[in-house]
Amino acid sequence: MNTEEHDDLWRLLGKVRTPSASPFFSRNVQRAIREERQETTGVFAWLRRHWQLGALGTCAVAVAALALAPGPQRTEVPDPTALLAEQLSQSIDYQVISNLDELIASEESLAWLEN
Repeated sequence: MNTEEHDDLWRLLGKVRTPSASPFFSRNVQRAIREERQETTGVFAWLRRHWQLGALGTCAVAVAALALAPGPQRTEVPDPTALLAEQLSQSIDYQVISNLDELIASEESLAWLEN
């Protein structure tokens, strides 16, 4: 490689001041990147920017739903005697039991007549 051809170039490069970065170079680059970022559109982008409004709206809907919801229903405990009577009246043997009562009553009256 012939250095004599490039001596003028090297002399010229030797006179150039060395570049130095500004102390705020990285901050300025990041600011420029943020400014050039493209805006995203849509519901999620809007909620990301205005999350307080979204949270407030969600809380308002939840409170309204709780206020309009019906309270717990009170169920009455049925009387055990009434339950047993209902089951007995729906039984197939109910007619037999009522006829048995009549038969016993007639037997008792016959026993009084025979003596």
